[in-house]
Amino acid sequence: MKNIDINDDEIKEVIYYSDGQAITGLWHRLDIFTDFFERRDVFLWVLENLLREGRIKLQKNGIFLDSPIRDQIEAFRKIWPKNDKPYPNHPDADFYLWFFDPICPAGIAWRKEDGSYEIAD
Repeated sequence: MKNIDINDDEIKEVIYYSDGQAITGLWHRLDIFTDFFERRDVFLWVLENLLREGRIKLQKNGIFLDSPIRDQIEAFRKIWPKNDKPYPNHPDADFYLWFFDPICPAGIAWRKEDGSYEIAD
């Protein structure tokens, strides 16, 4: 993975334009990384950093995850598809569908100005 940090201009732009969007918005903005596995690693890195900063929480079916951040990220890593075509019986299915599959560990809720979190669908 290329050496990045949360203050890199590219990453700041990704976060800025993803703010308030569903988890697919964050994945979409990371299309600046063309290698699937590098993109995955950067996605998980950004997700972890946003969690640590308190800018997002992860949620599943409207319930915020309360496990340690490391465990939340590991849940994604363990189940992440092996390639960008996770549905072999549907080769035209876009990878974005995976984020809506019940197998996906979580979605995002973004922190609002008042400190509360709004689930992004």
